[in-house]
Amino acid sequence: MKQRKIVFTAAFIMIFCCSASAAFSVFSKPLQVATGGDASQVALTLTIYQTFMAIFGILSGKIVDKSGPKKLMFIGGIVFGLGWALTAFASSIPMLYLTTGFIAGAGNGLLYNPSLNMALKWFPEKKGTISGLLLASASVGPLALSKVGAILCQSMGTTGFIYIGVAYAVLVCISSLFAAVPDAGWTPDGYTPAAMAANNSAKDYTPSEMLKTSKFYVMLILFALSCTAGIMMIGSLSTIAQTQLGVDPIVASNFVAINCIANLCGRLIIGKFCDQVGEAKTLVGILIITALSLFGLKLAGSNMAFFIVCLVLLGGTFGGVLVVYPPLTAKNFGMKNQGMNYGIMFFAYAIGSLLGPQIAAKFVDVSAGFMAYGNVYMVAIGVAIVAIILDVVLIKNMEA
Repeated sequence: MKQRKIVFTAAFIMIFCCSASAAFSVFSKPLQVATGGDASQVALTLTIYQTFMAIFGILSGKIVDKSGPKKLMFIGGIVFGLGWALTAFASSIPMLYLTTGFIAGAGNGLLYNPSLNMALKWFPEKKGTISGLLLASASVGPLALSKVGAILCQSMGTTGFIYIGVAYAVLVCISSLFAAVPDAGWTPDGYTPAAMAANNSAKDYTPSEMLKTSKFYVMLILFALSCTAGIMMIGSLSTIAQTQLGVDPIVASNFVAINCIANLCGRLIIGKFCDQVGEAKTLVGILIITALSLFGLKLAGSNMAFFIVCLVLLGGTFGGVLVVYPPLTAKNFGMKNQGMNYGIMFFAYAIGSLLGPQIAAKFVDVSAGFMAYGNVYMVAIGVAIVAIILDVVLIKNMEA
């Protein structure tokens, strides 16, 4: 019992580090100065980062399922830290894409999914709760990096990335020493697998078998849509607050902090709900609240108090999507090959991360004044509604 707490702590630290990309916007201006690129070119780094994170997440899942996590995570820590440290020497946009986009993104892919799935194997009786606790660290990580990173870049420019990279490498490599998966047949005290069998897949699907099922594609599209709806708004939150509420960038940053806190709380609460009512039904609730909160943000206009209430609801539910999907994937396709199976499923998040900001940018109507994002709200609501329909289809498929 003590070992699984140690493994959980190691996974928590790794995901804390892996969440660094969520604070990437803090470094936009220093990186523009260092590379000579514009804001959109620097922002594309994050898309490249998330793409390679997803690709290497599939590769790492295959390795972990066959060889265990320890060596992979140690190597991943070195690669991840190296990518951030080398960013200090990026003097052009292509070099930035190589260091942060490819190297750090690949390192993240070697760490994120394996650490999450490793911890879930130690807690078969409460996967949702553990998923929520682990992903809560992904909300705390960006808060820490945004503050520390801003201070470093302000005092020493992009040279600060050296210290960030070294810190991440040290934290992850030390944590990797405690990485382990339970022995075959191990169960925690008081846990009876037979009693849980009715709620889980009776078969451990291989990745190729999973890809042949219609359920996988429903889940993949549902995951992408669920992420897209939230990312469309969260990714533009500072600009939305400045436009709709008429606040300056400093005040707008407070709304980003509010979202991060709501995200953290939502992940903790939603993890509990997953264990109590099931992941797919929890996701229905998430999507309904997402749609209602988006409609509320549209109605809020320049009413700051109402805007904040709706933002808290949106931030809390959006954070829950990533909590739901690891145990949902395990429930439908088994735990034996969860590393690679969830690595493949997680590619949907990269799709949502790519589509969300692009759709949001396309539907902004600058001529509408403080309601410039009115159409974006409606499109995001439409995406959430489609996701609700797909989730209902998934629930019926699971019950059949």
